[in-house]
Amino acid sequence: MGRKGLIALIVIVLLCVLGYLAVQRDQQQSTAQIERAPWLAAEQDYLGSLQAVEVEQPGQPPVRIERRDERWVVPAKADYPAAPEPLAKLLRALREARTVEAKTANAQWHGRLGLAEQGQEDEQALRLRLHFDGHPELNLRLGNPSQQGSGQLVRRAGEDQVWQIDQVFELPTHELQWLDRRVSDIPFASVKRLELRYADGETMTLSKTDAEQYNFTVEQLRKDQKLSFEGVANGMVTLFSNLRFADAAPLAQVGFKQAPMLTFSLGGFDGQKLEGLLYKQGEQYWLVLTEHEGFKAGEISARSDWAYRLEADQVQRLAKKLRDLLAKN
Repeated sequence: MGRKGLIALIVIVLLCVLGYLAVQRDQQQSTAQIERAPWLAAEQDYLGSLQAVEVEQPGQPPVRIERRDERWVVPAKADYPAAPEPLAKLLRALREARTVEAKTANAQWHGRLGLAEQGQEDEQALRLRLHFDGHPELNLRLGNPSQQGSGQLVRRAGEDQVWQIDQVFELPTHELQWLDRRVSDIPFASVKRLELRYADGETMTLSKTDAEQYNFTVEQLRKDQKLSFEGVANGMVTLFSNLRFADAAPLAQVGFKQAPMLTFSLGGFDGQKLEGLLYKQGEQYWLVLTEHEGFKAGEISARSDWAYRLEADQVQRLAKKLRDLLAKN
């Protein structure tokens, strides 16, 4: 090969290399654009007009929450308020979800990715349906977590194209998980008195003389009796500082057949008042708040026309009698 031929060959090789690098650059730029693109770009402007959410786990009935004026409720639970956290997480994930990579567009692969419409339950997608005010509803399919980095595999209903996004949707799939399960959030230091009256006629009163006193005293304690430890009664009061129910039902629906096993009255240093009843129905325990006044916003979330099922350990804390607080001889 002559000198001119060698130069020509070098030029051709350089042109090929430059061409390859240009193609790679263009592909990288295209990938970067995809990575930066919101998954739900067309819906970003009206996500705030969301009116209802339906979540359907394969093999289970769908769960629906709806917006009523400025609050969200669970219709199947007689419009009981929905918990704010799951909805806030969902909206944040919808707004922040970015496409990482385009995956398969072959529907035959959907089952392996947890994105199938039919088939085994572990092959089917979690169905998410969003209803908006004045805009078309949005049907999404949520599949398996990505095996390549963080994120999740998703697609739109009616489309075969699968995308990897950088968010993972953690959605409750049962009605109970959507409920606002708060009963009370009463600061321990604000409570002055707790009186308990049992079905057998026994009473017990816990009290403090001022807010600076930490441990509650038991007014029925005789001089010859001694508590197991100084703050043994405090746990009965702290129950109301972070009380959450295990289940809830309209009061008329429960239909208590017996008198309450316990009646209680809680009073605060600033005139707060909370009264309630504790029932035993079969093997379950239900709390009913009959009256409350003087509390700050958020300190009482329960409603007087509902009954709230408590766990056994919560009942054990509240329903103690004097003998349960005494030191063992």
